Amino acid sequence: MPSTKPVPALIPWLTALTAAPLILTVAAMAATLFGGVDRAITYDLLTWTVARGLAWIGCGAALVVAGLALRDLRRRGVFGAIALVLAGGTLGVFLEQGRRLAEPTPRDVSTHVAEPPAFRRLAALHRDASDVTGPETCPAARTIPTQVLAQQAVSALVDAGFPVVRAATFEVEGVHEGAWFGFAYDAVIRIRPGRTDIRVAARDPRPDGGATCRLMGKIVAALEDEVR
Repeated sequence: MPSTKPVPALIPWLTALTAAPLILTVAAMAATLFGGVDRAITYDLLTWTVARGLAWIGCGAALVVAGLALRDLRRRGVFGAIALVLAGGTLGVFLEQGRRLAEPTPRDVSTHVAEPPAFRRLAALHRDASDVTGPETCPAARTIPTQVLAQQAVSALVDAGFPVVRAATFEVEGVHEGAWFGFAYDAVIRIRPGRTDIRVAARDPRPDGGATCRLMGKIVAALEDEVR
């Protein structure tokens, strides 16, 4: 005769604990994007300190749930599976992102290091160009060996996720805001006879896991598509 014993109350609570880091991270993102809360609280404290710590605790909780589930797989197996997936997936994301953020990556990249394109509308945010790097740190930073049209530069920035904030005959600027915590990246395209150069710079001083270079690659690819 099948057992009618209820699932111990501890199991649902421990399973819910494995979801806490994910819920806290999503709440922190929402507070940043829609509540204007400073990233020092939402990103540095709530996400990378509290939520990451909870991810390790959640893994311990998942192991406990899995152990208890083995005693009655029919009734408790689903809790064990959910707890292991949530805890393992969340901790895996934290570990992988932490590894990427630990690697040195450029935060100000140009296709022309000796004379990087200058920001005009956004000049106050990027006065110092001493840290500009090029293809040696970001292989995607390829000069476009032709003079593109301003309309093509505008289209390339928009396609790469940079709404345009300034467009002139020979220079176009745009701003990209990340979907997760709203980190901003600025881009400028400079058009000259025989070549078109690009510069992408991160506003925030935190490590970006290579996002600056990836965004440069998107703009270069979009421009190359425009001139084909």
